[in-house]
Amino acid sequence: MKMKATLLVGAFSLALFMAGCTAAPAAAPVAGPAGPQGDTGATGQAADPNQDADRRRADEQKRADDQRHADDQNHADNQKRADDQRHADDKARESREAECPAGEHIATDTDGKKVCVRD
Repeated sequence: MKMKATLLVGAFSLALFMAGCTAAPAAAPVAGPAGPQGDTGATGQAADPNQDADRRRADEQKRADDQRHADDQNHADNQKRADDQRHADDKARESREAECPAGEHIATDTDGKKVCVRD
């Protein structure tokens, strides 16, 4: 029974295949009338052989400017840190120098140095 069904399906498929191969192809669509002529476009500009070199120079200049700006910013940041550290060191030294023993006070000598002198 199974074999009969398989043979029947195979024969039917073969018949469809053969019918499809021998059928006439569908007609190609017919083109309509041509439309109106469009406006003429502007002619292109002649290629500039130096354009790539100019663009490359501009890119390199921008990179150099960006690097210079970053270097200036880093220098300013480093200078501020150094100034802050110097200020903190001066303040610490002044606080150590400000501690005079009892009965003495701070005075500035002729060299500008702070010293402890008796009251």
